[in-house]
Amino acid sequence: MQSQAIKYCELCGSPIRGNGITVLFEGSIITVCPACYARIKKSAKITDLPKKPQSKKSIKPSMPKVNNEVELEVVDDYYKLIKEARERLKLTQQQLALQLKVSENIIKRFESGKLKPTIQQAKQLEKLLGVKLLVPVEEGGEEEEETDFNLTLGDVAHIREGKS
Repeated sequence: MQSQAIKYCELCGSPIRGNGITVLFEGSIITVCPACYARIKKSAKITDLPKKPQSKKSIKPSMPKVNNEVELEVVDDYYKLIKEARERLKLTQQQLALQLKVSENIIKRFESGKLKPTIQQAKQLEKLLGVKLLVPVEEGGEEEEETDFNLTLGDVAHIREGKS
């Protein structure tokens, strides 16, 4: 059994076997696969800085954070808004990545919906692209609605037996 999460190269997106190589590249600390490191080693510097603080940010983007006592969350259709705004401003993914100080692969993952921006990244994207990505978290309202429509195995058994 594998208890560790699979790590992906932040440049090419391929799975990394082992720990990968953590480097300082174009102002960002990223973890890359050996193949990408071979391509960027002239302009990248291996760093001993732990990657964990950045990983925690990317693991918890959907968790609301307190900002002036208002909890915020990223809207569900963030990926569409980011892509449409970038295209409207005639920016490439690489240009947006440079402005946001992340790798181009991160922008690609945002736009495909595979990676949700952190609250801080969403604030930067709002300023750069002129879109609204953050909304206040609604307290409890959504959870009650969702539980009304969930079926249980017991519900299915009653339906099959013709009971209501």
